[in-house]
Amino acid sequence: MSGKTWIGRSRHTLCVDMARLYEAQQREALENGDNEAAERYRLWGLGFLLETEDISTGKAKRIVSDAEAARLRATEDEAQQADADAERLAALKKQLGITPRANGSAYRPFRGGLPTLGKDR
Repeated sequence: MSGKTWIGRSRHTLCVDMARLYEAQQREALENGDNEAAERYRLWGLGFLLETEDISTGKAKRIVSDAEAARLRATEDEAQQADADAERLAALKKQLGITPRANGSAYRPFRGGLPTLGKDR
């Protein structure tokens, strides 16, 4: 799955605020001489900042409104669900030994009525 090129305004604000919080905690840990905690806070803050960047390009994500982010997220979720459904269907067809016919129009489903059981009509 490719990385998102957008981020919702509220999520962006949360990520930046959390990065600042961890940066402050890192400074405090360094002042107290706790280098292990300082490194942990630095990494956590970096993780939140990386959330605001596009993974493939390293550039800042496009900030969209929360309503637009919800719409984009729903579209992505629908596409993922459709892909997952297609994969499950293909696996089930393979498991059942169903192969696509060379001529799809050659298959004619039963059109109703009583079956003849091999008798001539």
